[in-house]
Amino acid sequence: MIHLISPENAHLYGEEIKGIHRARKAVFVDELRWNLSVVDGMEFDEYDDERTCNVVGFSVEGEVVMGMRFRPTDDRSMLVDHFSHVLPEDTRPINDSKTWELSRGFSLERGVRRHNLRRKAACMIAPLEIALQSGIDRCVGFTDVRMLSFCYGVGWNLELLGTPVPYDEGEAVAYEIEVSEANLARMRKMWGLPQPSYIDIQALGAGDATVHDAASRLLDVRPELGKFAPQPEEDVTPISAARSERPKEYYDSFATLDNSPVRKVS
Repeated sequence: MIHLISPENAHLYGEEIKGIHRARKAVFVDELRWNLSVVDGMEFDEYDDERTCNVVGFSVEGEVVMGMRFRPTDDRSMLVDHFSHVLPEDTRPINDSKTWELSRGFSLERGVRRHNLRRKAACMIAPLEIALQSGIDRCVGFTDVRMLSFCYGVGWNLELLGTPVPYDEGEAVAYEIEVSEANLARMRKMWGLPQPSYIDIQALGAGDATVHDAASRLLDVRPELGKFAPQPEEDVTPISAARSERPKEYYDSFATLDNSPVRKVS
């Protein structure tokens, strides 16, 4: 399932939160070779704090296989703290009260079946749904340009802030996404997703030992949630590429969904 983990329910997800940080280490450090802080086999940074939320996808076995972090930008943000030099001078201020930042988006689920792609789409749509419910009208971030085709293909109404700039592992670009009910309705229709495109477990029910038990109970009551429930993978293989080829293998695992032209905010 695609779960929301927020400050309000994080106490239910102790082991799962550790799984997020282990998965981030596997993707960003082991595969993409980013120079990040690792503690006890888990990747952390200064934005993993009491204001952070995550949407997380789990496998049939309950392992973390995809995720996206988001938090408000009114106090600080990765884009302003580390990449402000890439922003055009006339960019709307990032640190306003109507903006959230998306970061550390990843997927270890390599399948490209329609179901796999729908789950990835749900993981990218859910933060926008949560933002809209919270009165947010824009999300921002900074991404490798190799992800742009997938982002457009998922249905993000994406505008680039400036032009791509080199970084140690490739080229990246700042972006913003309009958050509106019209855009969300369009994306849910594209992927046949229910509203919302995630589950929010605030308490365990009688007989629930874990959040995964609670998710299974919800699925029995709301079968439409099966659209983003996990399925057994048909072909699960370990990373086989040489270390120097792992970034390419990782980005190639995302299907090219759309050839939309790159759009730029002046």
